[in-house]
Amino acid sequence: MPGLPVSAYAEVFEPLRGRRIGYVRPLGNVGDRLIEWATEQLLDTYGIDWVDWTPATAPEVDELVFGGGGNMGAHYRANWDLRTRCLQSGLPVTILPQSFLGEEPRAYKRVFVRERASWPFCPAAVLAPDLALGLRIATYPPPKRELGLMLRVDKENRVRRPWFCRDPVELCRTPRQYLELAARYERIVTDRLHFAVCGLLLGRDTTILPNAYHKNRGMYETWLADLGCHFAETPAEALRRAGWRSRWLPAA
Repeated sequence: MPGLPVSAYAEVFEPLRGRRIGYVRPLGNVGDRLIEWATEQLLDTYGIDWVDWTPATAPEVDELVFGGGGNMGAHYRANWDLRTRCLQSGLPVTILPQSFLGEEPRAYKRVFVRERASWPFCPAAVLAPDLALGLRIATYPPPKRELGLMLRVDKENRVRRPWFCRDPVELCRTPRQYLELAARYERIVTDRLHFAVCGLLLGRDTTILPNAYHKNRGMYETWLADLGCHFAETPAEALRRAGWRSRWLPAA
């Protein structure tokens, strides 16, 4: 199956063995839920003794791991505040693979970045893959449609959106629905990182477009190109590569 082997995450999970781990789920969308699903699988595969942890419930644990896939720094304030409360617990905190939008010089036990472009914000971090790339999934039916062009509508959007595009996070509530949506298409063009990851896990022809900062390009250059993903600067460029012509798209 496409994706990365469990062994690609040894440096992340091996040090957690033999300890009671509190898993902190960041706030996010259905793409973040895909990462959580993969994280649960990996914790179990590595034989980690873990429990969900929130500042409100605070079960007794030896240390905390803060879920991967978000953005470090204060750009997304709710998760910054959640990490603050984790540190206030007095427990050691490990940050699972994230992107950085700014520096966050706080006393974490370990920090993992998921693409090289984030290293300048945290030079002491360790590079590790996005956890969703290690997800093990069921077999899905063959695609029924040729092309899925799905673009985000939030502040991370950078490319010009044709009027007919939908944001896949608005169409799905669960990670299984996210995979089911991606499975409909033979080719996927998107600026949603984890919708692109769904396409790769399913073995679909997948093109990722840039978002408003380095995340998508960085993930492509660090991991996704080796998994068969394509990169394009615009939807029109991606569709030309696939042999498509559309009167609704600009020339570039």
